[in-house]
Amino acid sequence: MDKFPIWVDHILAFIFCIAIPLYAAKQRSKGFSNLTFSSEQKKNIYISGSFSLFIMGAVVMVVWLLFKRPLAEMGLTQPTNFQSWWWLVIVFGLVYALDTVLTLSSKKSIETTIDNWKKRTPFLPTKNNELPEYLLLCFSAGVFEEIVYRGYLVNYCWYLFDGYNYQQLLSVFLPAFVFSVAHFYQGGKAVIKIFVLAVFFGYLFIFSGSLLMVMILHFFVDAIGGLLTIKYMKEKYPQINDQDLTPENDPPNE
Repeated sequence: MDKFPIWVDHILAFIFCIAIPLYAAKQRSKGFSNLTFSSEQKKNIYISGSFSLFIMGAVVMVVWLLFKRPLAEMGLTQPTNFQSWWWLVIVFGLVYALDTVLTLSSKKSIETTIDNWKKRTPFLPTKNNELPEYLLLCFSAGVFEEIVYRGYLVNYCWYLFDGYNYQQLLSVFLPAFVFSVAHFYQGGKAVIKIFVLAVFFGYLFIFSGSLLMVMILHFFVDAIGGLLTIKYMKEKYPQINDQDLTPENDPPNE
């Protein structure tokens, strides 16, 4: 592509690669351990989060189209070269399934996971009536985060490091690192897992030439996470079905 990246791309890269990760680090320092959310508050978080992700994706799309860049370069096209990337989907599915099984393999690990949910991500759904808004957030993350962090930033790094050694490696790993750090509020272990996930997504985007499969996998990862939260929080705290986890009725730590 001609005239890429230019000044406006450097500004967007600064926002996505520095400003947002720094904000995430600041949120991590505050912590969520003393916060609780009612169902209505969670729904509002999901809706506002979806809107914020839409704005991120829309800004990138406006810049992309303003300079008449082909949408296929961003990955908004059908996947190609199936034989070169199908195995990545299989490997990703196996790694994700193995991690889920290990995380929920024993009562102790389940207790630890639930405790982390309460401390680091208390905004995750715990009731079925929170699912519609949460799935909207999952869809928004799957579509707009992939447009930003894979479709845009992988391309940005690819052209920025054109002619350098390890061009492909840098183009995948740098956006993956930024993406994982932007989730720093979830804790160090989660950042590592998200980094591995993002590396898979980056290579899948490059090999397939499309964001379609990446968006689908991203959506399902987030959606399954929410469904697991509901399942195990209900099993541990059956009263969740009848009341919100507010400061007045938050279940006791065990």
